[in-house]
Amino acid sequence: MADETDGGAPGPDVGHGGSAVARVYGEIASAYEVLYPALHRYGDRVERFLADAVAPGMRVLDVGCGPALHTRGLDASVDVVGLDFAPEMLELAKRARPAGTWREHSYLEPVPEDLGRFDVALAIGCLDFCDDLPRVLGHLAQALKPGGRMLFTVLERRPGLEAHEEATRQVRTADTDVTLHLWSSVETARALDGAGLRTGFYLHAPGWELLAEERTMWFGWWYVTRG
Repeated sequence: MADETDGGAPGPDVGHGGSAVARVYGEIASAYEVLYPALHRYGDRVERFLADAVAPGMRVLDVGCGPALHTRGLDASVDVVGLDFAPEMLELAKRARPAGTWREHSYLEPVPEDLGRFDVALAIGCLDFCDDLPRVLGHLAQALKPGGRMLFTVLERRPGLEAHEEATRQVRTADTDVTLHLWSSVETARALDGAGLRTGFYLHAPGWELLAEERTMWFGWWYVTRG
C-alpha cells in the first residue's frame, strides 16, 4: 500500500470478496517492487524457510503472492501456485515465473480443489486484514498434504506494544480507511489446533513499516505442519 500498509495486505471489505484489496494493490502494483525494500522488515526468514522446506519436484502454494517475490526464483521443477486478490499483481507474477499457476482468489474461501494439495505453503503479510483466522487456517490446512509445512504471519496483538494493543486498528490509504486485524498468540495457537496444524516454531518479529508514522508493525511468525 503506497503509504501505510504492507504489500499483500487486503482492504476493508475482504469479507465481501476483497474488491478494496484488489483496488489498493492494483494501484500500487507497478511500483510494488520499488516500495518493497522500504516496507518490509522480514529479514531472510522467508528465504531460509523455503530453502529448508522445498525440494525439487514439490508443490508450493503462495497465498497473497503479489508479484511472486518469494517464489519466482524457486527451482524450475517446483510447481508454484499463487493466489491473490489483485489481477495486476498476478500479471506481474506471470511475467516473473511464466511456468507458475496464478489465480485471482480470496483466502476467505477454500482453496479450489482443482489446484490439488501442496507440500509447502506461504501466507506472508497477507492475513493482516483477516477477520476470521480460524476459518482461513482451516482452508489452508485442507490445501496441505499430510506432513505439509507452512510459514504464515499475522499482525500480533500484544499488551504494552504501541499500535498493537487492540484487536483492530484503522489506517488511512490514499482513498479509504482500512481495518487491520491483530491476533494474540493464544488466539492464533487455538486456531491452529482447530485446523489440525502443529506448531514447530514461533517467533515475534518485525513485519512491515507503517511509513507515515515511522513505525514498524510486528508479526507473529508461525512455522507449522499439517498433522
